[in-house]
Parts: sequence; structure tokens; C-alpha cells
Amino acid sequence: MSANMANEAPLARSPVTAPPASGSWRRFWRPPHPPDERRNLAPNLAWRELLNRSDAHILDIRSRQSSGLSETLLIALIDTTGAARFVAMGRTLNSSTAAASTALPWPEVHGHLVQALESASVVLTWDASSKAHLLARIARSHGLSLPPIPWRDLRADYRRFGYPGDSLTAAAKRHVNGALVSGPLASCHLALAVMKACGR
Repeated sequence: MSANMANEAPLARSPVTAPPASGSWRRFWRPPHPPDERRNLAPNLAWRELLNRSDAHILDIRSRQSSGLSETLLIALIDTTGAARFVAMGRTLNSSTAAASTALPWPEVHGHLVQALESASVVLTWDASSKAHLLARIARSHGLSLPPIPWRDLRADYRRFGYPGDSLTAAAKRHVNGALVSGPLASCHLALAVMKACGR
């Protein structure tokens, strides 16, 4: 741990606001958060040193595809205090299904998502390459750009710890009593629970 981090006062734990009820995804859900506290987080920082930080974010995104070119995306971002930073459902320009009708057009989601990502010193996710590819593909298909994102792959870290298997579900079964979750917000909290349980 660096000298700066050793001297840093512990970050206050933000209360976790209840997630939106079913059917409420069409609007952004971004509870108030502390002032920007961006820092340069080294990529080799131990998991335990990334906990309880408002500038260390965990992301998950899901793509739901149906017939034709219809695609709906669920995305969630929390920090490692457990506070939700961003939750939304967006649709691609070609989406026309009933499910997509409850989602915002992706261009309306994109700017707010970028703002949330830019407040992070590191973005933690399970299988970072697939998440990065999906975000880049969706942005490109709408003529939008993404800023450099400071990704860190939790799955790669987990493998380096010597654990078998590579899915978040398998890790949860091993460390968090195998809790079953549904949706990206729950997956973010599950990834945080795995980080806490491993304590490395």
C-alpha cells in the first residue's frame, strides 16, 4: 500500500439505496454520491486495498437480443462501498420489441454512462474484454465515442490467485454460499462480495 493510501482517512460508507422496482428501468437511477475523489490506482493494487472506495467502480452489462436487430442493454455500476452509481436500460436504434419500448434510446444513456465512468479511477468487472467489446460496439453503432476506460479484469485476478474455474457464479459458490442473482446490479454486488471474501 502506498504512503498516500496509508495516510488516507477511511471513506465513509454510503448507504445502499434500494434498486428500482421491476419496470422502472426506463429512467436513470443515480443516487447522490460524494464529490469526485479520483486517484491513480495502480493495476496491481490488492483487492482489499480497492474496497470501500468511491472511486473504484464495479460494472456489469447484459445484452438481450431478440428477433431481427432488436437489442436491449441493462447496465449497472456500483462503487466498492456498495453504493449504486448508475443503473439504466437502453435500446439500440433498431429495437422495436415490447420490452425495448420501456428502455431509453442508447444515445440518451451513453452520455450519463460516460460521466459515471469518468468519475472512476478503476472500473472492475468480471471478463473485462467482453464488457469493453460490447460497450465499444454499441457506441460505434450509434456514432458515439468512449473515453479511455481504466479496466481491471476481476476474472484474470481470480485466476492468478490459483482458483479453478473462471465464472462469477463458480466463484460465488466457492466463497459466497453460492447465492443466485439475476441482473447486472445484483451481479455487481456479487462481484464485490467475492472480492471481500477473497481478501487478497
